Parts: sequence; C-alpha cells; structure tokens
Amino acid sequence: MNVGLSDEAVRQQLEKLLESDMFKASKRCRTFLSFVVTQRLAGQAESLREKVIGVEAFGRASGYDTTEDPVVRITAGEVRKRLAQYYQDPGRAGEPRVELVAGSYVPEFHLPVVAVPEVMTARWEWRWGWVVGAVVLAGLGLWRFGVGGATAFERFWGPTLGAHGPVLVSVGQSRVYSLRKEVANAAEADLDPGHSGVPARGLSSGFALSPRDVIPSWDRYAPMGDAVSMTALAVFFHDRQKDYRLRGSGTTTLADLREGAAVLIGAFSNDWTLRTNKDLRFRVVLGADGWRAVEDRQDVGSAKWRGSYIDAPLGTEAVDYAVLTRVFDETTGHPVISVGGITHLGTKAGGEFLLSEAGMNEGLRGAPAGWEKKNLQIVVSTKVIGASASPPRFVALHVW
Repeated sequence: MNVGLSDEAVRQQLEKLLESDMFKASKRCRTFLSFVVTQRLAGQAESLREKVIGVEAFGRASGYDTTEDPVVRITAGEVRKRLAQYYQDPGRAGEPRVELVAGSYVPEFHLPVVAVPEVMTARWEWRWGWVVGAVVLAGLGLWRFGVGGATAFERFWGPTLGAHGPVLVSVGQSRVYSLRKEVANAAEADLDPGHSGVPARGLSSGFALSPRDVIPSWDRYAPMGDAVSMTALAVFFHDRQKDYRLRGSGTTTLADLREGAAVLIGAFSNDWTLRTNKDLRFRVVLGADGWRAVEDRQDVGSAKWRGSYIDAPLGTEAVDYAVLTRVFDETTGHPVISVGGITHLGTKAGGEFLLSEAGMNEGLRGAPAGWEKKNLQIVVSTKVIGASASPPRFVALHVW
C-alpha cells in the first residue's frame, strides 16, 4: 500500500531510517529494509518471498534450506521492532510511515501521522469505548464496574474488558538456538540424562561446536510458563465473550499496541514488557553478578526479591518473583497489562495470580480509594522446585 506518497518521498524516508540509530548498528537490518523497499518501489512486490530475499539480499545459495537458515524471518522480526522503536519517538510522528506487517515481507507506506491530534483522538476513542463497553457489559451482567458489590478483580479488569475492539495478547518469544541435525544427534549421544529424562550435566569438555552448527530460532518458541499464561488468558477472554488476538512478542509492533487494549506476557522473553516497566517502580532486572531479581527503584540495592542465578542447575530450589503491571498508556491511548517473572515459572505464577479472583481481591485490599482509575503494580512470589512452582503469594502493591 502506498497511500498518497510519491516514490521519492518513500526513498527519502528510507534514507532517514537507514541513517537512524535504530538501523546504523545492524548491517543485516539495513540490507533487508533497503532491499524490500527498493523492490516494492520497483513493482516487484510479488518476488518478496523468503527464499528470494535470502538469495538476492543475503547471498545465500539458490537451494539453501530456510528451515536450517532462518536469516530472513529473524531479520524481518528485528526490522519490525526497530521500525516500531523509530516511530515511537513523538518527534517523528509527522514523517511518512514505512511498515512491515507481520506475516509479510512486502513493506507498506503511509502518509505522515499528525502527532497531537492523533494521540488526543486515541485517548478519546479509548475513553468513549470504555464508557460504551461498560454500559453494554453491565446490561448483560458480564461486568459490574462502578456498581455496588463489584469485586476488586472485576474493577481491575474493567478497563480492559470494556475497551473498544479485541485485546492483543502478546506472548514472549525466547531467543532459542538449534543445532544442525547431525550435531544435535551427536550432542544427545554425549549427554547423560537423569532419572527425569532431563540431562543431569552438560556436554563433555571434548565436544566441539563451530558457529555454522548453531542456528538462531528466535521466531518460533515461547517459554512454557508464558504459553500456559497465554492459554489461560485466552480462556478468560473467551468465557467473557471478549474478542482477542494472539501474537508473538517478536512480531508485535507499536502499531499493534495502538489498536486497542493489550496484555503482555513474559519479562526477559518480551521486550515490550521490559519497555513498559523500565521507568516504573518495580521491574525485573539481570544483575551484573548473574542474579535475576525484581528491583524496587525506591529501595535500590535491596536483594530481598532476588530470584535464581542465570546458570543455576536444573532441580535447584529457589524463590521466583513476578511483576504485574496495569497502566493507562499515553503512547497508545489504551490500557496495558503486563505480567513477567524472573523465570518462565514466575511468569506462570504471575499469570495465575492475575486471573485469580481471590488473589487479586486480597492483593488490592489495601489499595487507596479510586485505584481502579489509576496505574498499579503488584509483586508476587512463588516457590520453585525443579520445573514446578507453588501457588503465587502476594508480596507488594504500588498505586499511582
């Protein structure tokens, strides 16, 4: 799509993007973006397929296996994120838009967006959608927000369930690496599985890998705890007749988040969660000493919410923590909820707490008056033994 933009305007915008901090540091992203935009302008959109891009842009052999070498898919996901980050700057709202829609390698070009009116419109659309949704859902007996007897759980979820349009559920995607088939078979033979079927130790010191043996698979896998939380949320929205969309964090863009309310799942596996919480009181961090923790920015240096060591062996007993956040995001104009743990088991426990009426009612019992219209964060903990986590326990609450 090239709505009202000349080819020259698109080329000028491409140059701006390529010279920006978002793209300067990545030769691969620059190559990809330049190639697909140039091909699109040349009327060659139909040729923008994975293997063609791999051969013509990245110099792969004509018969290369895209399963073993997913360079195009991974780069496309990275380009989508960098474009979203670029246009997130309010100072760039008036620039022509170059977009790479998830599931496609054909870029789209749009007219500039006027920043202030659009943000105001988004906010008013969200508020109007909230009011209309509240009236309709209250009439159906599905939501009692603002009505006597409404529980804290219902008031917490009210803005999201009452928001206009479907809820975006963005699940974390880990940066997983696979091995070439021959190397994977050799690695499995070298490992020594324990009684649980999980390797009790790593590869032997004599096992050698070369860079070509390791295949990035960043666009395929969600951590188990994130996937469990995603499934539970899907059931939650289905039961309440609320439309929702599922999307991986690697293909989630700012444009997606601007379309309606969102729930972000995962912490280290989801860049959008880290971005949402980075300036807030509670956030999940990785310390220089290798420990993961929930940081309280009002008590810097405290280690009371420290979780697992990044290289802790399987089966280690530990305490995991998760941060639950609900904010009325000024950038998107919609309510955003995020849940992310120190590990995926913390995320699983956080998702369980998020959907527990008893847990949420307890956690919000001491919240100040009017909290349902404010931003808030909740910290929960769970005891972890091996691959299992105990029920979540409320730890802390912050409302502003």
